[in-house]
Amino acid sequence: MAESATIAGSDLKLAGDLDAAGRHDEAVDVLRRAAASGVTAAESALGIRLLVGRQAPFDPQQGIALLTSAAAKGEADALSQMATLKAAGAWMPQNWNEALDLLRSAAERGSARAQGQLLLLGDGELARRARAGEAGLWGALRASVDLKAWLTVPERRVICEAPRIRAVDKFVPAGFCDWLLGRGAGRYQRSQMFDGQKSTFLATRTCSDFKFDIVDADLVLQIIRERVAAITTLPTVAFEPPQIFHYALGEEIKAHYDALKLGDQGYGQGGSYKGDRIATFLLYLNDDYDGGELVFPHVGVRHRGKTGDGVYFAHIDANGQPDRKSLHAALPITRNEKFILSQWIHDRPFTAAT
Repeated sequence: MAESATIAGSDLKLAGDLDAAGRHDEAVDVLRRAAASGVTAAESALGIRLLVGRQAPFDPQQGIALLTSAAAKGEADALSQMATLKAAGAWMPQNWNEALDLLRSAAERGSARAQGQLLLLGDGELARRARAGEAGLWGALRASVDLKAWLTVPERRVICEAPRIRAVDKFVPAGFCDWLLGRGAGRYQRSQMFDGQKSTFLATRTCSDFKFDIVDADLVLQIIRERVAAITTLPTVAFEPPQIFHYALGEEIKAHYDALKLGDQGYGQGGSYKGDRIATFLLYLNDDYDGGELVFPHVGVRHRGKTGDGVYFAHIDANGQPDRKSLHAALPITRNEKFILSQWIHDRPFTAAT
């Protein structure tokens, strides 16, 4: 067993060294050979890369096969990733009970990421005891997760009817916000504006962002997306990958529309996708800043939420036509920094590869 672990560690280190040198194809070859010889950690590492084409070919079916094999052998990272796939219904039927069982198994095998999710989703007293060092609580925490409660959303309140703007106070606990901030820490890149055909840097958008893919996602994020779907009555299949926007001191987004307004011009591979954004949901991840208000200049609305609050607005009017009153901006930050999770929602299943 010790010799096998040494071999696995050697393979992973070599792959890591090759990645650090920019030799990603060679790193993938190392992982392929190790996975083919039955090295479970290599199966997991390669499977995760193939899911999203991260410094590797994009081959989700092969990635799932490798992760399924590694998870069956009890590999913690594979179990945790399979839990996310099950919760999201990514390339497989959605099944929350199976997802939580996989998360429990990953936590029991030492996955800090899985443990952190159960601490947030499970009973508060059990979580307190687990944080205090009491062992053997992961099964109890999994059993205590109340999906019905998590998928029941608070009341919304009307801010404006034209454009349609709604606020949801205390949409998620502050712990969820801290968790998302931890996931994005150190991973932000300067934001670009997408016009339906290409992404470009614009002087009107000075913030940075971090976009979640299925590897960076988890059950906490999926719960948030399910809650957004419930409050907006729009399905998660119409959601783009969510992202966190980070506004440092002085940073802003000037007035713009989120809708791409492509008409008959599609985008994605071959221009086959004809849909468009019809709504935006924003989740405030912190509130210890000044400035940064969300403003709608055509109607004089100015809004700012507290940590865990949500706000959402439509880009189309009650007749389904583009709503020019939905023009909006994020004002400059005048103290500290602002973090906000953005979820764009389309008028149909979002499947475009941009």
